[in-house]
Amino acid sequence: MTKPPRLSHRRPFLWALVLGVLVCALPQTATASAADDLSKQVVVGVAGLRWSDVQASPELTALVSEADVASISVKSSTQQTCPLDGWLTISSGTRAWGTIAGESCPELPTPVDGKIPGWQQYVDTQITHSSSAQLGKLGTYGSPCGFGPGAALAVADSLGQVENWKPTFVPADLANCQTAIIDAGIMPLREGRDEARAKLAVLVGQLKAAGARVLLIGVAEEQSGAHRETQVAMRIPAGGEPRWLTSGSTRRPGLIQLADVTATLLSTVSLKDPQDGGVLEVTGDRHTDAAAVIEDRLDTNQRFAQPRKILGLVGISLVLLQLAAIAWHRLRPSRRSRPVLVGALLAQCGFFSAVFLATLTNWWRFPEAGLALYVAVIGISIGLAALSYAALRRNLALGLAIAAYVTLVIDGLLGTPMQVGSMFADGPVIGGRYYGFGNSTFAAFAVATLVLAYAAARRLLAKSRAQAAAAVLAIGGLAIIVEGVPAWGADFGGVIALTPAVLLLSWITWRGSISFRALIGLGLTGFVAVAAFALADYARPAAERSHFGSFVARLLDGDTGDVFARKIRMALGPLHTVGGWIMLLAVVLALVACLAPQKVPSATFRAYVANDPLARPTLLALAVCGFVGMVLNDAGVTVPAIMIGFALPLAVAHLVANGNEIVKDTAP
Repeated sequence: MTKPPRLSHRRPFLWALVLGVLVCALPQTATASAADDLSKQVVVGVAGLRWSDVQASPELTALVSEADVASISVKSSTQQTCPLDGWLTISSGTRAWGTIAGESCPELPTPVDGKIPGWQQYVDTQITHSSSAQLGKLGTYGSPCGFGPGAALAVADSLGQVENWKPTFVPADLANCQTAIIDAGIMPLREGRDEARAKLAVLVGQLKAAGARVLLIGVAEEQSGAHRETQVAMRIPAGGEPRWLTSGSTRRPGLIQLADVTATLLSTVSLKDPQDGGVLEVTGDRHTDAAAVIEDRLDTNQRFAQPRKILGLVGISLVLLQLAAIAWHRLRPSRRSRPVLVGALLAQCGFFSAVFLATLTNWWRFPEAGLALYVAVIGISIGLAALSYAALRRNLALGLAIAAYVTLVIDGLLGTPMQVGSMFADGPVIGGRYYGFGNSTFAAFAVATLVLAYAAARRLLAKSRAQAAAAVLAIGGLAIIVEGVPAWGADFGGVIALTPAVLLLSWITWRGSISFRALIGLGLTGFVAVAAFALADYARPAAERSHFGSFVARLLDGDTGDVFARKIRMALGPLHTVGGWIMLLAVVLALVACLAPQKVPSATFRAYVANDPLARPTLLALAVCGFVGMVLNDAGVTVPAIMIGFALPLAVAHLVANGNEIVKDTAP
């Protein structure tokens, strides 16, 4: 059975930067195209079509053996994807706003006198929400035939006019259509689902008999508030041997998104938004066992759905462990309570590696996937803490920074396979990025990079300031390259935030202080570095660009207003909740501690900063990185909050473990 695919000086830094730019500019190896070689192509959309439906239907299961398959993310711009949202997304080729979160799914409109009722309201909704969705793009540039109410939305032009549309489909209607969109309805929640599956299998059989290449997809949820999971995507028959569908927008074998359908039908039309789809391709090994494919797709849904559910439980467990250790140490301080407290703090630091390393256990294949994920993350967190404590002792906190840095560098170089299904990667169900480093990953990587750079520089400082500064540039430069290269981290905002922090720490390490003139120079250097990444990515073909190149294209077209407005709205989102304001308060207090450490009510902390010449520069670098990350990333205050969650226990663990020596070193 074939298994499915699984899912110095300035000069060294400049050389590293040049290397990164060259890597960006290298042509990417393309997978085989899934272009249609039959006379007709037909998209059949069904709201709520899940892999469990394929498993329950012998007729649909039989189709798997002759189809290129994938799971499809139906996430639209709203928090739910009703049929209206899904069909508008296909219309525009970008996630579109259709319904209001929390409200029931509306009925799909039926064309009246050749026009969609309320079309202008849908267009205005995109503007209100700063969405870049251009409704009617498929109908304007593709001119497909449409059948059924959902298909009317998909094939309408930019003015809502509908041509070549009929309310129902019969096989004879396909004679005059080169490309067709068929709304095959909504899967019933309970009664009638078996009949709906059988009817769908008959429809696909009729289309195959008519000489059509059929793309069968789940297009939306059955109802508002339904459990969100990736749905079915099958291209029947396969272009050759049945393999796995993918696209340039996901870069993951066996995973596509709804907007990819539009990009495939409009393969000659430029789509510029990072949330736009990519042309469907096939990749990976030939699959030979339909049952194994279906089981793999069901397991994949667990991989995408469980991390967010378990994240809170893991967080609460680690916090309770720390509170219990703090209470014991405060009430009964002893030689036994101190290592327990240090170990609890280090376990939280280990979490920032464990969220990624847990994917190596294939936890989603266990019968109780959620429990397996919980055990894996907690176990790895504690294991890393114990290993660092046993191996490093006096520098025990450093081990967790090394673990996170090495883990994420390796993951980045491999194309971020450990991000998929991790707690720090908003998967296709949530609608986050499908490849590269997200905001949470960047926050953990930034702390690990700056702490490791500090430790290396501190070790070399007595020997040579230049060597210490070069060490910062080497460690930070590698992180920036991994973070920014489109084939690796592909994180535009992360590069912007991390670059000035690394340059600042390196300069102060080298010179001992920084002037306003030097600060301006570092800012310009950082700008040049970021621009180099962006321009190199922009030089690639449009279909291969990441967020870097897409932003440059928009900037040159004068089309960035919606992007900025949408980013600002998302960044301010956390401040609509009490939790967001608590995070903001924590961030403000942390910035004060970094900028004015003498104000911190801890004699040990103040003594440590006063006695270590690189402690304060490192705090400044962390503050700069966190602040820039908060301002420029759409996650807003969440970015520095996650950085605090990693950096604070690292610092406290070090101070608790070495408090006596720190105070002794500063005693007169």
